[in-house]
Amino acid sequence: MAKLDSLFTFVEVVRAGSFAAAAARLGKPRSTVSLHVKTLEATLGTRLMKRSTRSLSLTEDGRLLFDQAEGGLKTLTAAMDAIRTKPGRLGGLIRLTAPADLPTDTLTAAITEFRRMHPAVRFDVMLTSATMNMIDGDVDIALRISRRGGEDRVERRLLDVGWQFCASSEWVRRKGRPRTIAEIDDFIAPAPELARFLEHTVLGGAKLPAGDVMADNQFAIRDLVLAGNGVALIPEGLCADAIEDGRVVVLLDEAIADTTPLALTFPSRADIVPRVRAFADHFAKKFERSRQAERLLRGR
Repeated sequence: MAKLDSLFTFVEVVRAGSFAAAAARLGKPRSTVSLHVKTLEATLGTRLMKRSTRSLSLTEDGRLLFDQAEGGLKTLTAAMDAIRTKPGRLGGLIRLTAPADLPTDTLTAAITEFRRMHPAVRFDVMLTSATMNMIDGDVDIALRISRRGGEDRVERRLLDVGWQFCASSEWVRRKGRPRTIAEIDDFIAPAPELARFLEHTVLGGAKLPAGDVMADNQFAIRDLVLAGNGVALIPEGLCADAIEDGRVVVLLDEAIADTTPLALTFPSRADIVPRVRAFADHFAKKFERSRQAERLLRGR
């Protein structure tokens, strides 16, 4: 198969009308230009040009190749120029995923500000409770609770999230305080994947009860707690106001073994291209100053 540089040189020679003029356009020695054309002819097994010291003309095969190749190379060059990173200019698509229950104010503000600075950057935002495969899903950045496997991925920690068992004070009056996780009645369970992760990371291997109610959204779980449906393991700060005014009680503090990092996650270091790195830096700074981070940290 012919190399594209030889084919590109051949097209430039035809356009320029001579080897010398093509060499000047390409910024290459005339000998290199001549060698590229000879290499292309040898690869294709045919003569493409008839040339003398003062002129050249295309053979039938040369004319056919030029007519077919010129448009294709223009398209290829335009495509490469469209995605090439230019100094001081960022462009292209960033595919980002985040939890479906993530408050979107900080994320949308970060995207809005970033696009004002870099209008050629486009975004595809996917909010989902499922943990997407970043390679199969062609995801550039995932905002997620980390430590979920994937040895090749790169993580940038934003903050550590604490967790706590919570129930409404009304529920505690009716049911009493459980002394162990196993004694919890009316458990409000997260999605199975998150439950397994919390058991392994936050509870140090302890098992959560089977859920009487299950929800894959932390705000829905909080509202179920406030409504007196039972006990849930939720991020600290989510019920901070209700804990302060006595509507919610924190249970089983001794059962909590660890926090979980909230992180920006990338498939690999090679996937952190300039536009992705620049947005990650921008979002991290925005997040550090955001009310969302304050809400997650309240009560700690």
